[in-house]
Order: sequence, then structure tokens, then C-alpha cells
Amino acid sequence: MRIIYNKFYPFKPFLAQNFLGIIFCRGKKGSLKPHDINHEYIHTLQQKELLYIGFPIIYYLEWLLNFLKCHNIMQAYYDISLEKEAYDNERDLNYQQHRKHFQWTKYLKEGSLPKEIVDFANEIRLFIKEDFSLCKYLYILLLITLIIIGQVEFNIYDILIKPSYENHTSMLRISMVYAFAYYLTMIPTVLMSHEGKRLRQWQVWVFPLLLVTIDGSGQGFSEYVDWCQSLTNIPIEQEYLQLVSSYLFRSVGILTHLILFRGFTSGEFGLYGVNRSTKYLRIYGIIFLLLLPIFIVVSFTPQFMEFYPRMTINQVSGSFGLSDALLILPFETCYANDFLAVESMFRGAMVIGLSRWLGARAILPMIITYMCVHLGKPDLELCSSVFGGYILGILAYRTHHLWGGIIIHLGIALLFEALGLLHYFL
Repeated sequence: MRIIYNKFYPFKPFLAQNFLGIIFCRGKKGSLKPHDINHEYIHTLQQKELLYIGFPIIYYLEWLLNFLKCHNIMQAYYDISLEKEAYDNERDLNYQQHRKHFQWTKYLKEGSLPKEIVDFANEIRLFIKEDFSLCKYLYILLLITLIIIGQVEFNIYDILIKPSYENHTSMLRISMVYAFAYYLTMIPTVLMSHEGKRLRQWQVWVFPLLLVTIDGSGQGFSEYVDWCQSLTNIPIEQEYLQLVSSYLFRSVGILTHLILFRGFTSGEFGLYGVNRSTKYLRIYGIIFLLLLPIFIVVSFTPQFMEFYPRMTINQVSGSFGLSDALLILPFETCYANDFLAVESMFRGAMVIGLSRWLGARAILPMIITYMCVHLGKPDLELCSSVFGGYILGILAYRTHHLWGGIIIHLGIALLFEALGLLHYFL
């Protein structure tokens, strides 16, 4: 390790600080004893295994939380898990030879936020370690790339799906698109994982087909339009009823069919992930807060403002003699309910449910199908559905609950609506 001696840094009472494997020492050459150098070398090992970026995040977050608890800055410093490992082992000059990776995590307090963050990251790491194969993930990358190019360059939503609403074949057409995406992913990835025996189970052929049919039919159902037009002759009121019904009928339809499906299969399958588990809820909340500035910036892009808010106030204002606020509330309630249905379908039924037969192989087919649901939406949303679907799918699979997806997915959806409405009114 390189050691830089100087008169000023780090500030008292600290003698040395490790930054990216470089030690800054406040003092003359020789001020650091062998155990001091070993202490800093342990920090270098910690930084490497946390890819350098993760080290300061965990270090200073834990320091802050410790200080809020004990109100003593030095005691808070000594209680940092990364420091505890370094202090406990600094006099063992051969420590690096027998040290295990992430040894500092053993010093984290059970139930603490840093411990939860580490466990959260470990869930993702363990899944990737279990599921990853280069050939399989390159295949998934190819599918994702083709879908993105198809939508961005050729607008395949307008080619494949949009016309089907006009000739009343949307329920069938969308179900077929979703089924094609699912099996095009599921069959090759299962085979590439050397688990072809899973394909001998009839459930992996029948149940996904039923699920994509349920979701595709809900997405393509448009008969409510005639019903809305029969209730009133005023165009803006018809428009408002259609807006509300488009999300109400789809979400209620999906949730109802999932519940019936669970009963039909004697509890073997269906609406999974709705339980009392609170695992990682704090982390989901933190992730949402960290993403908040990005979403605010994105909300100023032309494509965002063209698509949001989904509640088109300018087209329905004055409907039924109600104020804009009273018109917004029922719509946003139905809109939010739609995202509960989406999570129940994709992270609940397709991941937690199908994992009974597909195991970890249930996630990648869900991601590509979920991506197809976002065709026709803003390009950034289409691309982010891949990352979001993957992470939420992993966590649903590992934790067996949906609350993370609901918090993040529903939170983002309502935030986009709120930002869209804010831009409209301002």
C-alpha cells in the first residue's frame, strides 16, 4: 500500500485514513506501527470486496446511526462494524491470509439497518450466483435488445397491439404476444440451465399459459367502452368513465381470476406473496427515496409530459359537475389498484407461484413478459422495467412476499401521476 505522510490530514484525533487503498498519515515517516498499517490494510480488503463505492456508504451510514443512538461521535466510530473488524484483528499480521470475505458483517448488530442492507444485497448476490450462466444471460440480453430496438425504432406496439383494439381482437392478440414472449424465454433458459427435466411437468406448460391469458385478456378487454357510452351522452363524461373503467375492469378481473385460480388448483397456486412478512421494507423505502431525484428530473422530459398524467384533466374537466380534485381521486384509486394486480400477477403468481415447478428459472421469463407489458410506454420506462422486474423478481423469490414490489412499483406509479399533475396545474 502507498502511504502519504503529511502534517494536516486526517484531522485529529485520527492518525491515518485509507482512501481507495492509499493511506494518508498525519505525521512523519515511521509514525505508523506495523499493526496500524495492518489495520488500514484490512480496510483496503473491505473496500475491494465492496467495490469501493459500497464502503463509504456503509461506513458513514453506520457511523451516523450509531451517533444518533449514543450521541458520542467517538463511541459511534468504534461501533462501526468495519472498524470493529480492523481493531480486533490489527495485531494479527497474518490476518489477510486466513480472513474470510465480508468478515466485517459478523460485527453488524442484528436488526440494525446496515445489517438489513447487507442481507438485502446478499439475497441478490446469492440468486445471481445460483442462476447465472454466460450463455443464458447473453440470450436474455439479446431478447431485451431486440425488444427495445423494435419499440424505439419501429414502434412494434403500434404494429402488433394497437390495431387489435379497433378490430376487437385485443384480448387474443395481447395474450398471444405475452405467451410468445414467455415461452421464448422459459424453454431456452431452462435448457441452458441444464434442467430440461422441469419441462416434463405439465404445470410449466399449462399454468403460464393461463396466467398470460388472464393478464393479456385484462389488458385487451375493451367492452367497457360501450357500457360507458350507454350511461351518458356527454362526451367528456364518457371519456372520464372510460379512463376509470380501463384500470378498474383490468385490475378487478386479474385479481378475481387469480383468486379463483388458486381455489381451482386446491391452494397449490395463485395469489402468492400476500402475507405479514415485513422483511426489507425499510430498504424498499430507502431505494424509493434514493430514486426520487432521478424521477423528478425525468418528469421534465417531453416524452414524460406527453405520457403523464394518465388522468387527462384537460379532456374530462367538469364531468358530472365535479371539481378536478373529486375527479382525480376515483381515477387514481383505480389506477393504484391496477398496480396491485400487476404485482400479484408478475411477482406473485409468475415468480412465487411458478417457482414450485421452475424454481429460480421462473424469474427470467417473467422479466421478458413484464417488459412486453411496457410496450407503448416511454422508452425509459420500458428499459427500467427490465432492471426493476429483475430485482423485484429476485426479492419476491427469496422473501416470498410482494410488499417490496408494491411499495416501489406503486410508489413510482403514483409519483409519476403526481409529477404529471403538478406539471399540468403549474
